[in-house]
Amino acid sequence: MRYLLAILPLLLLLSVFGCEPKEEMITTDPNAVLAFSADTVLFDTVFVSRGSVTKRLKVYNRNEKAVRISEVTLAGAGSSPYQLTIDGVQAPLANNLELRGGDSLYVLVKANINPTDQNQPFLAADSILFTTNGQQQNVKLVAYGQNAYFHRKGSTGTTTWPADKPHVLLDSVLVRENEVLSIEKGARIYGYNKSVLLVAGQLQVEGTPQERVSFNGYRREEEYRTAPGQWEGIRILATSGGNSIKYADIKNTVYGVRIGNPGKAGTLIEGSIVAHAMLGGVVAFTSEVQLVNTLIYNCGNHGFQGSGGGKYELLYSTIVSYQNPLERAAPLLAVTGFIPETEIENQPTSLRLVNSIVYSDGYTTDEVLVEPASAATEVSNNLLRTERHKTLFEGQGNILNAEPKFKAPAKYDFSLDTLSPASGAAKVLPAILQDIKGSPRSSTQPDAGAYERTID
Repeated sequence: MRYLLAILPLLLLLSVFGCEPKEEMITTDPNAVLAFSADTVLFDTVFVSRGSVTKRLKVYNRNEKAVRISEVTLAGAGSSPYQLTIDGVQAPLANNLELRGGDSLYVLVKANINPTDQNQPFLAADSILFTTNGQQQNVKLVAYGQNAYFHRKGSTGTTTWPADKPHVLLDSVLVRENEVLSIEKGARIYGYNKSVLLVAGQLQVEGTPQERVSFNGYRREEEYRTAPGQWEGIRILATSGGNSIKYADIKNTVYGVRIGNPGKAGTLIEGSIVAHAMLGGVVAFTSEVQLVNTLIYNCGNHGFQGSGGGKYELLYSTIVSYQNPLERAAPLLAVTGFIPETEIENQPTSLRLVNSIVYSDGYTTDEVLVEPASAATEVSNNLLRTERHKTLFEGQGNILNAEPKFKAPAKYDFSLDTLSPASGAAKVLPAILQDIKGSPRSSTQPDAGAYERTID
């Protein structure tokens, strides 16, 4: 009995070690390898010297027993454009990581690509190497690098932004009074968080139907392509006049184009697309704006707004909202002689709305607001969704409350289907001979909206 009492503690200690959980027992079996959440970590366009977003790779041990990862490293070692954070520790190399059976860990990856003399996008590739039980596995890293012009907070005089490399707005950039910023056809501009293009002088965007100018948010991942509010947008200031924005795509903004230059020469927006603006597509205050062959879609609140008076002309344009994730609380088109919640009211206001489409798939039966009604100096040959102004707009070639029948609005294709009531519904405007894509307008019965389908 005394002997048993003496060895009892030893027996208990042995029993503890003998009951080590299987998932904590390290196996050296060469077949006990890792699994990964992806075989390739892919980055979209990374603007050089700015770095990318961080991507996450999950590493799994699907074996019953634990494994020891003897090494995690980059194949490119110190020359790699990538940066790793392994299980919470930023380092280019990690050794002897133990991973319990059925457990996992995260590897965070970021791309930092140095500038080169290339103007075209280029491939930056590497791989993460994992060595476990003498077996080596790899996960590929792929990024497309792009050199760019970076515009930091400040101002600019008369200059031209060329199209050979993208332009990245990192903060507010001001075009000074009496100076002109010209943007070449085919140029690409990307707005960083809270960046804005301020125009106190003059803006000339020189896109063509074949080589459009694009303004987008900085984030290039697929899930951000239609995300609003990524940058502030274009703002035309009080001293600015005679602006022209031709064949430009302006997306992912808070306001697409915001105009407030009373008494100055008007702003022309022609052949352009304004989309995914958080608060408004084209918003003007006591200003003069001409919209020609332009598409505005899926913005928050108004697609086009002219408030506090002004002179507004919308010709052959399409303003719509279909399957819009933004909750709107305002009609798509609003032109008023007042500015809500201010003392500005009863200002001279005129609207010429011709050959255009204003429609939505929901929200309200009233997508047009004109106040006072006398501001509607010419409203003809449009397709409009409105109950408020049915009497005011009846006749004059207008089609009211008839579904436009776009080809594929869910895919942002707002060209007309063959059975669209807007087909052949416009009147000839001799000064406008082509549509948003540069296709010729019918010389006898053109189509309403930004896109021409009719063939003479």
